[in-house]
Order: sequence, then C-alpha cells, then structure tokens
Amino acid sequence: MRTMKTNSKNQFEALGLPSNLCQQLQAALPHITAPTSVQAVLIPALLSPRDIILRAHTGSGKSFAVLLSLLARPRLLFKDRSDTTPGISALVLVPSNELAYQYMRWAHELMPAELGTHMDAVIQCLVRGDDASSSIETQCDRLRQTPPHIVVGTPTRIEECLASGPHGAHLLGMYTWRTLVLDEADALLRLPGRFPSAKQRWKHLVHPSPGLHVLDTIMRARATYSGGDRILSAGLERHAPQHGGDKRPPEPIRRTQYRGAETTTELARPMKRVQDDVPLQLVCTSATANAVLRHFFGARTGWLRTNTRETRHTAQWIDMTGMSGRVSAVDVPKAGVMPREISHVCLVVNDVHGVPQFSNLDTVSTTERRRDARMPEPASAATPVLPEHVVDTLLLESLAYVYASECVRRGLALIPARWSVRRVHDELAALGVPVRIVKPGEAPASPDEEVLYLLQSTSARGLDLPGLSHVFLVGIHAVQDAIHYTHVAGRVARIHASGPRPPGQVVTLLRTHAPSEHKMARMYARVGVEVSAMKLHTP
Repeated sequence: MRTMKTNSKNQFEALGLPSNLCQQLQAALPHITAPTSVQAVLIPALLSPRDIILRAHTGSGKSFAVLLSLLARPRLLFKDRSDTTPGISALVLVPSNELAYQYMRWAHELMPAELGTHMDAVIQCLVRGDDASSSIETQCDRLRQTPPHIVVGTPTRIEECLASGPHGAHLLGMYTWRTLVLDEADALLRLPGRFPSAKQRWKHLVHPSPGLHVLDTIMRARATYSGGDRILSAGLERHAPQHGGDKRPPEPIRRTQYRGAETTTELARPMKRVQDDVPLQLVCTSATANAVLRHFFGARTGWLRTNTRETRHTAQWIDMTGMSGRVSAVDVPKAGVMPREISHVCLVVNDVHGVPQFSNLDTVSTTERRRDARMPEPASAATPVLPEHVVDTLLLESLAYVYASECVRRGLALIPARWSVRRVHDELAALGVPVRIVKPGEAPASPDEEVLYLLQSTSARGLDLPGLSHVFLVGIHAVQDAIHYTHVAGRVARIHASGPRPPGQVVTLLRTHAPSEHKMARMYARVGVEVSAMKLHTP
C-alpha cells in the first residue's frame, strides 16, 4: 500500500502538480491511486499557456482535474506601496448550485484541517440561495474582505455581482483573472443546434442565456490566448464517420452556416492582445462539446480558435471520446458518446386496473413504425397523457418495484422539473424505498448505507454521487433530449479509483404512449446506444 501511494504521488507530480498538493490528495482521498486518462491529459494542458476545449465522457474526472490544476497555480498578488494584496486568479462558471457546492466539498477535502478556517482565502462560492449567507450583499462583502484564489459561481449570481455597482467587475477581479473555466460549457451557453430554425435563432439572439451574457461581458474586457479573426470553417472539419464522428455537411449547408457566422454582430469581437498583458486562459469542458460549440467559438466569435496553423501553440481541442476519429494520449476500444460500461433499459409501463405491467421498449419496431406511415398506431396512442406538473404515481410504484426487484443499494432517481420533490419523496417513502433528497452542500450517504437519491432532472448536470449502480429517469420529461440524457446517464459508472470503470445501468420508465416511445427510440438512435432488456414480472 505504501508503494502504491508513492507511485500515485509521483504520477500526479509528473503532471505538474506541486508536491504538497499531491501529499494532501493522498491523505484526504486515499482511494484515488492514479490519475484517470482524462486527468493525465487535461491537467498539463491547464497548466500550460493555452486555451482548451475538452470533450470527455461523463464521470471521467474533468471537474476534479480543473480544481487540482487551479489549486496548483500560484496565488495572484499585487504589490502596493506598503503591503501585498491578494487577487482572484480564476473563475469557474457552473450551470447549477449542486455542481458549485461539489467544488467546495472537494476543496475542503483537499485542504489540511488546520487551514479549514481560512477557506475563504482559497475558494468562495457565489450562488443564489434561501439562507442569509447566500445573499448577494453577504457574498460581495466576503469577496471584498478576503479575495479568494478561486471563485466558483453560477451565471445568474455572477451577472448580479457584475451589475451590483460601478466596481462589480473589479470586485470579481475580471480584469486580472488568469483562467476562466466554463464547466459544462454547452449547458451554460445553450446554443441552438447545427441547423436552427428562424425562431430558435431569434430566441438565442434576443434572449441569450445568462452564461452567454456573462461570457460576452468578459470578452469585451479581456483577450484570450487564441482569440483573433474569425475562421468561418471552424467546427466544420471532416471527421472519421466510422468512429461515429461529426460529418462534414454538404457545401450548400456550409455556405449557409458561413453566412450565419458573417452576420453575427451582437457579440463582442475578440480583444487584441497587448504585449505586456497576460491573456485570459479560456477553458471549456463538456461531455457533449460538439461542432456547434467549436463553430460558435471559432466562426461566430473568434474567442477560442482551435485546429488552425495560427493557433497550434495557443489553443488545443482535446477529444477523449474517439468520436472525432482520434483520441488524445489514449486509445478508446469503442468510440461513442457513452462509456461502454453503462447499459441502458427502457421500461414501458401500462396501467391494468391500477396495477403496473411492464414491457421493454422495442426500438426497432417503434422506429420502423415511424418510418412507415401505413402501419397503424397501437392502441396505446390513445392513452391519456397527464399534465407535466402532475406527479404520476403509477410510475413511482413502478420505480419502487424495479428498485426492490433489482436489489439496488445506491441509486439516483431523476424526476421532471415540474414535479414536487417533497411529494415524490413522501410517495416513495410510503412504498418502503429508502429515499433521500439531494441537497446542495450536504455530504453524501455513507458507503454502507442503502439509499435512493432523489433530484429534479435539471439539477443533475455534473453531480458526483459516489457508488451509484443505477440511475432512474422517471417519465419522458425527465429525459428531455439526447444531450441531457448523455449527461444524466453519466451519473452512474463514475471513476473514483484506479482501474476500470464499474458497471452501471440507466433505467428509463415511460407511460404507455406512442409519441413518448417514438421519442425515446429516436433519442437512443441519436446517442448510438443499444437498449438492453430487463426481465420483470407483474407485481
């Protein structure tokens, strides 16, 4: 064991992390015995002077690598006439409070116990909340009194801080940051798809997401390492289709996208680099960082340009999924959006005199039925659909039955955003399920405790709950779309120690309803996963 720890320390030090941080990592998190393949590539890239776009599977350690790299950076200090004043070195933008508090929990674990009372000088969290400590006045006062090394925040709260007064940008250190990280970048920016409709394009321009508004504000004040003239072909590179990669669209469609990039005038133009100023390192990470994201940064804005001769030393596109036909530093046996250790099940629930009956989704038949309009729709097409805000108790009964029959010890149930979490908790508890609502900042259950975590589907992005073997998606509104499914499915089979990923299963529960079944079949086809069958008997 001592030899393993020494080897682990040497491996992390070889990536560029300081010795004292590696020692604390060993002491606080002994189960982390070696860096993951993503961490082995991302940490050196973050410690180098270049912009980064990273695509890697969920659960591969992206966010933890970001925190380790930022903690390894030297503290930003400003020399006054009589004293030295610390400054904020980095801002990490995250899409949810849960992910922000997860960063805080990791930082507390990585800090020695004697420094526990000085955490405000290391990292601070800027999120909205109900308690007094989450008010914008309280958080701004803490920033003013003790500027931290790292700030982690959601776009809505960062936007409020920037607009809090004439000195809001200086309070956040916007003009002197060394690094800006967009964790789950696509969720922060909410860009329209590759071929958006006129309505989607209008909505994106007139009502931008808070994350895009904050990024636009920052780009009006800071220059990045790779920023410059827009490259209209960015994000349209031809990738290997045999690897399931992005296919280069036909020339007429590419010309349409060129025109769309040329007429984008609402966003800031890239700032020119000044010789004596240190540029801002822009880092974007996501499991679904696709051509749309790269086209936005390279062609529409020019803020971050990769895969060009001009920026080969100042920007890096890292793909750890193998979907672009190449993988950085490691070989992936089977390229795809999802880790191959995750299996997928979709159970269609039918109400027979108040008793749920199950059938597995037949993706072939539903897809073929959609293609052949002459085939009659099944009788389930006339099944009434409950309003989106109404809790479906039949699906909850089905969830309780599957949870018990599969002997699940640690799982996560994700429900639609408009369902009452408290109501669902009470219903599942009455059915004998050891359910527990996920609360921001709360420590996870002990490893020996049997638990089914409960959370709204919209808050699950980037969440790290250790030891999950199952993720349950309750209802079609919890699934949303292929991108959202990719991220919520990644809550299971997550890497926590050296060695291969543990197996995991994602179970989607649907009411018998033809449109919902067709939507799931199309979603599975788009993600490129094979649906497994689950043998269950009527309870």
